[in-house]
Amino acid sequence: MGYTTDGLSFNALREANTKRLSTSKFKKCEENWTHAHWVQATVGELGELANILKKVDRGDFSIDEARESIAKELADIQTYLDITAMKLDVNLGKATIDKFNEVSERVDSNVYFRPDGEWYLK
Repeated sequence: MGYTTDGLSFNALREANTKRLSTSKFKKCEENWTHAHWVQATVGELGELANILKKVDRGDFSIDEARESIAKELADIQTYLDITAMKLDVNLGKATIDKFNEVSERVDSNVYFRPDGEWYLK
């Protein structure tokens, strides 16, 4: 799968998550958590992001001042989402491509992904 962001691929994230889960304090989570626990962790991170954005909306700080915190929460979400997908035996890269293409068809967009992760205009 060719999807990368600044050199990070879904495959590399999956490999690193697998290794870190088996060799860190997360090992207890790896051994004891159910699928629901991993989803709850993901939703918790989404809640943290929502809280930051709420504070931006009410004027506590600007979006620029919050950008680093926002990026960290999005990274946490991505990490837990990958672990959740792994626990459910889902190839997140393929699932994303398939769903993106399904929605493009439904909303009459000509933007699609090839199986290798490269986008194209249909």
